[in-house]
Amino acid sequence: MKTDKADKAKLVEACLKRDPVACKQLYDSYAPQMLGICMRYARSRESAEDILHDGFIKVFESLHKLRDASQLDSWIRSLMVHTAISTFRHERFTENVADYDDEGNPFNESDLIYSQIDIKLIMEAIQQLPTAYRMAFNLCEVEGYEYEDAAAELGINESTVRSNLCRARRILAKKLERYR
Repeated sequence: MKTDKADKAKLVEACLKRDPVACKQLYDSYAPQMLGICMRYARSRESAEDILHDGFIKVFESLHKLRDASQLDSWIRSLMVHTAISTFRHERFTENVADYDDEGNPFNESDLIYSQIDIKLIMEAIQQLPTAYRMAFNLCEVEGYEYEDAAAELGINESTVRSNLCRARRILAKKLERYR
């Protein structure tokens, strides 16, 4: 959202007063960009939309904690990433990495065939990664987290983050090599 500090401060203040027009404006301004962030962590658009909505619930519930309205963009982004990670923590025990082949495909699904590599293909390849690999890849490669910080966020060992990231890179390289 490209607005100045005063406009953001007014928007935040109106949202804190539960002004429905301001709340809708905040959501409409940030939702498209935040959906893109959520898509990197989710396996499907539907899951990403769930994360987005859960994230905005947290935004509106926690808006009173925002100290500087000029930081609204990064604050919302951070909440979305943390919401995605929280979703991962709840789901990680239900998915077995052994259910995937060496290329990250579920054993029971066929490969999708694409004619060229574009951002949509890359996003889909990332979404097809097993959840543990996808989380490590997004945190380290996309968000720029150090291994130690990613491990702390995910509640796993640093060595596990490194291993998951290495496997994610290998799977993505194999997947994307086909389309080069």
